Amino acid sequence: MRRLYLLACLLFTVSITHGQRLQFTFEGDSVTIPLVRDSLRGISGLEIIPATGEWHLVSDRGWHFTFTNIRTIRDLGDSSRLKLVQKTPFWFEGVRYDVKSGNYFWADEHEFVTSIQYGKTIRDSASQVLLRIPLPGPNKGLEGIALTPSGTLWVAPEAGWEGETRMNQDTITFFRYPSPLAVDPAIERYKYPINRCAFAQGEERLGGISEILAVDNNRILVLERCYDASQKRVTANLYLATPDEMTHTLRKELAFDFNSQFPGAVCNLEAMAWADEQKQTLVLMADDNFHRNKTLRNQVIVLKRR
Repeated sequence: MRRLYLLACLLFTVSITHGQRLQFTFEGDSVTIPLVRDSLRGISGLEIIPATGEWHLVSDRGWHFTFTNIRTIRDLGDSSRLKLVQKTPFWFEGVRYDVKSGNYFWADEHEFVTSIQYGKTIRDSASQVLLRIPLPGPNKGLEGIALTPSGTLWVAPEAGWEGETRMNQDTITFFRYPSPLAVDPAIERYKYPINRCAFAQGEERLGGISEILAVDNNRILVLERCYDASQKRVTANLYLATPDEMTHTLRKELAFDFNSQFPGAVCNLEAMAWADEQKQTLVLMADDNFHRNKTLRNQVIVLKRR
């Protein structure tokens, strides 16, 4: 009887842990970082490695920037903290570092092809290709990657895979690789309910996932974003997605609404990463698309976990 009681307590604890809501607050910390280098534009991916203090920013035109000794987001405007600037052959959409294997994973999107690659450095001439496909739609490639503490890799397309990029398609597919470094890695598919943007124009009406990030070994954060050209504004929401292993679907719930909880204009958010090992502070960055206006700036936003 005692064993049954202990088992029941354990199951109850696990249920609470995985069913626990995750919410964020904005505590007034945001900034537009100055262009400490002319090439520091088009930031589409961010990875922060708390153990080394390195901040890795990558651009969709091939640039990789490494900052160190960042204590506040305003330090990103200090050129003395910019320790590495290198041009790569990749047009980045996201980047992640796997502490266990020492590998970087990144999403690459050129005009007609999009891919997931990995290597010991972000400019690894011997990088391995995990996945390469034609673009499912114009400017709609592989956009989000997330690595769990156990090494599982999640991959999300911006608006769906081939055949999923339609306005009446309200679910798209996420890929999950339990062992992405295996010789022949298995792929698990999960359906995710995406928000389409009926108010937007052209390809923007499809909506878009601009980044994903692991919370733990089970849950991921999903950043969805739309651009309303008529109103010249970006709408964005951050969701917590939890997989149902029986149905292979992802259940999502709102974790932060940028439209109501963030003051002022939110920009073209493209990247996010945890700033601390305890995963209490979330940093988001916007892609300025090599312009500067109300919604296109090098905007950095900090959210705190409740």
